[in-house]
Amino acid sequence: MIRSSVSIVRCKTYKTKEVELAVKRAVDLLGGMEKFVKAKSRVLIKPNLLSARTPEEGVDTHPEVIRAVARLVKPITPHIFVGDSPGGWELKEVDTVYEKSGTKKVCEEEGLQLVKFDKATDMEGFPIASIVKEVDSIISIPKLKTHSITTLTGAVKNMFGTVIGLAKAQCHLKAPMPDELSRLLVKIFALTKPTLSVMDGVVGMEGEGPGAGPLRDIGLVIASQDAVALDSVLAKIVGVNPSKVPTNLEASKRNEGISDLSRIDTFGEKPEDVRIKDFKLPKASFVYNLPKPLLRLGLKNIRFHPDINKDKCQRCELCFKICPNGAIKKLENGVFEINIKKCIYCFCCHEVCPHKAIALKKSLMARIIMR
Repeated sequence: MIRSSVSIVRCKTYKTKEVELAVKRAVDLLGGMEKFVKAKSRVLIKPNLLSARTPEEGVDTHPEVIRAVARLVKPITPHIFVGDSPGGWELKEVDTVYEKSGTKKVCEEEGLQLVKFDKATDMEGFPIASIVKEVDSIISIPKLKTHSITTLTGAVKNMFGTVIGLAKAQCHLKAPMPDELSRLLVKIFALTKPTLSVMDGVVGMEGEGPGAGPLRDIGLVIASQDAVALDSVLAKIVGVNPSKVPTNLEASKRNEGISDLSRIDTFGEKPEDVRIKDFKLPKASFVYNLPKPLLRLGLKNIRFHPDINKDKCQRCELCFKICPNGAIKKLENGVFEINIKKCIYCFCCHEVCPHKAIALKKSLMARIIMR
């Protein structure tokens, strides 16, 4: 029977040396970087860069984890590229994300080639960044965070960032429900499957992630050749049944990885020894975990919906640009407003807002059920 391996290593801070040692140990426990990268090959390092946020805000993959991974690759090959397609950001604005997240600085310091996903290759109907086909291997560096639709966002969902620009919003329009979105995410993951995933779990995000939740000291680096196994072990660590994470369930059905914990060998720390108690999940995930017949029957009534706090709104227009169904309109005074009748509840606006100006509010029926 096929098995997968996941390494779990403690890392309390983002100090360069501590992160470097933790990432090296995590990869060495899996066989060393030479197992995943060939000499003189072309390697894409794919972090999770959601928005133009500083490293201290805990939204994007921390630059020190990018540095640590790159330093393991550099003795094997000099051909290292770093890039992502941040949600809601047009190509001309991506430099802002690279700059503020610290990604540009670490690439300059380490001599890495920072690239924009400016060209696409059609892969089974998805506009995937062309560089995915131009490299020999991909190392994914997801960030440990929650997600309102998929409960957790990890190694599988990180590859959604290979879909260029605002095309990701159209994916949400096609697949607004968790099971539908997960099928789409796993298809993209299968097309862009990384050779290795190294999760930045030093500081994670709980609650209303992936962009507006409170930060939580997790103190871990988690790595695996099998992104599905990594996400399943992550679920166990934060107290979630792996099968309740829809991307795990879908990936397992498609044989794209192993989610059955009995078939996953862990090295380094034991999941039960690093368990995070009282890890807060997104409130909306409660609704999506209702039985499907009940959920579909009461879809319009049992809901969380996005709501713009006009006092916090900075008029950056990211929500307006990313809304896949045109549910956000700009009023004459520059204020934005959400037309709930047109909203498909994909929460893209909530996800990309860099100012935490969009909250998720419960419908009356959701409030009643949650009581």
